[in-house]
Amino acid sequence: MAKKDNKLKWIAVIVLIFVAVVYYQTIPAPEKLPSPGSGYELEKTGAGVVVDFITTASKIHTAVDKGLTKASITPKEVKEEQREVPRKGVEGLIRWHTRSMLLIIPETMSLEGVEQALAPLVGKAGGKVIGNEPDNYNGVSAVRVDVGIKDVLNSEPLTIVTDRLFIVKTNGTLPPPAPPKPQSEVRAGDMAIIIDDCGYTMGPVADFADMGRPITFAILPYRAYSNEAASRALSAGHLVILHLPLEPMDASAATEPTVITVSMSDDEIKQTVGQALASVPGVKGVNNHQGSRATSDLRVMKAVLGVLKSQNLFFIDSRTIGTTVGAEVARQLGMRSGENELFLDNSSDVELIKKQLRKAVVLAQRNGSVTVIGHARPNTVIAVREMISEMEVAGIRLVYADQLLN
Repeated sequence: MAKKDNKLKWIAVIVLIFVAVVYYQTIPAPEKLPSPGSGYELEKTGAGVVVDFITTASKIHTAVDKGLTKASITPKEVKEEQREVPRKGVEGLIRWHTRSMLLIIPETMSLEGVEQALAPLVGKAGGKVIGNEPDNYNGVSAVRVDVGIKDVLNSEPLTIVTDRLFIVKTNGTLPPPAPPKPQSEVRAGDMAIIIDDCGYTMGPVADFADMGRPITFAILPYRAYSNEAASRALSAGHLVILHLPLEPMDASAATEPTVITVSMSDDEIKQTVGQALASVPGVKGVNNHQGSRATSDLRVMKAVLGVLKSQNLFFIDSRTIGTTVGAEVARQLGMRSGENELFLDNSSDVELIKKQLRKAVVLAQRNGSVTVIGHARPNTVIAVREMISEMEVAGIRLVYADQLLN
């Protein structure tokens, strides 16, 4: 009897061990935090993990100031800003402080001399002189030197610019901007910038609204800041359109609470479109959010655009895929319509966004007009703001998207 009891005890123990193993294997793994680094601090928030480089950025600012003092250079027109960008692949943000400044140096001083004065001090502060390239500052030719942090975050390389130095060689005073070209030499063109994904947050929306140039705001329905974003844009006199979610090729990539899908009936599509339009105040038209599968489906787009036509709204095809039929169906229905010709910010790097804007300038000059799409992100705000003077010197006039419709 005792042997039988012992046998039962061992069986019970084995069963408990098995259950424990299965239980712990089914528990979701916790979010992998970045490995602690000497250059940043971690902050767990409801929106994910914030990787904070502000302390290191402050040390680099101090090092840059000491280096410039050592080189007998006094900064001009210093602009400061705290920035945040989404982390790649996981929820959370990367946060840092950045400055830009104008440096006027004598003709006899070399760029290499400036970098050599900065490099040792910046290195001790945990930073690096990242590089330099030709640029302009308010229409004046300059060389831009970027100073900042090069680190690794979750095994991915990361570069952050903390100090952007615009260096102008002169006899001691800032030369005036280059005179504009004679009108006969300037190939003018119109550019409409549509800012997608408005509604997730308010910061970039407010920045674009205050830019003092025509911007078209594409507002997502049913997001926490959708109504506030639309109201902010409208109060500043801007054009508001609905950023209508449609089914992408990978259905699992659809992130919005309500999406037009190819499996919906025509009545379901019409009802969903009507409700989305009613949820955002002041819309004058629509463009598509994602939607590569839906915009390639003739039946779906006829149902979607039929609702827009009945409400006298225009449609701009975001062209997320080459097989889209959106713009063509709109034309067949006799609607005012247009098409996106260039995405500005597939990369979040400010300089790459500027390169896309320069491509847009060429398209506008060549064709007379261009419609482009960016997103409500901090670095897109920075790139557009810094490019405005350059674009206008090139003869580009910023307009609302409805001014370029067919």
